[in-house]
Amino acid sequence: MQQIRTICDDHGAVTIQLNRSEKMNAITNRVSKLLLKEIGKLKNDPDIKCLVITGAGDESFCAGGDLNELHGGLTEEEAYRALQPMKQVLYELAAFPLPTFAFLNGQARGGGCEIATACDFRYGLDTGHYGFIQGNLGITPGWGGGELLYKRIQADRAAHWLMAAQMYNADQAYQIGWLNKIVEKDQLNIETLLPSFLNKTQSQLKIFKSQYLRAISFHDAAEAMEEEVRRCASLWESKEHLQAVKKFLSTRKKY
Repeated sequence: MQQIRTICDDHGAVTIQLNRSEKMNAITNRVSKLLLKEIGKLKNDPDIKCLVITGAGDESFCAGGDLNELHGGLTEEEAYRALQPMKQVLYELAAFPLPTFAFLNGQARGGGCEIATACDFRYGLDTGHYGFIQGNLGITPGWGGGELLYKRIQADRAAHWLMAAQMYNADQAYQIGWLNKIVEKDQLNIETLLPSFLNKTQSQLKIFKSQYLRAISFHDAAEAMEEEVRRCASLWESKEHLQAVKKFLSTRKKY
């Protein structure tokens, strides 16, 4: 089975779907490599106007990193090497020369929120729940999504969410400015949500996107995201992280 699927329409929208619904679309090393390759190829496509990231199934947009690979038994250096590829994916997604959208088909946790935050805009279901929960696992965001969050919403709101590590419902996520739109399930599609973008030319959209990147001072993002990966990896061997992962895995086995 393909771990990601790329779907093109006739109007200039391309969708990359995380296709591991049985694993809540968790990210493996294989998926990160496929995403980086696909985004790199698409950013030079003369026919694209918008890029959409979504997940397969109805339950989860993305639950973050797959714990079979990104587990608590890694050393600091091993954790850094495991986190680094998705940091590059998030950077390329954030720097994509055209508008990017996260269509949040279900909940997003941890790294799933980081991926969504790397997109320019986030549209989520009215039943959705979202959380930067890494703080409850003895670590911090580790793909650069924490740094990107500060570029998407007010600093105090970003800090509160990261430190409290709580799940927000759709209304809460909208109120802090993270969700741009709340929609019902049958509205989460390109035909309903993107006509006002797709009726522009690619040249127009590239100008708008470059203005946006300049306005949020994106020029310093690469260094800040790299620092986030290093700092997250430095916490990987802490007893708090090891205990939190052990507790999470023992709880998960009950279901």
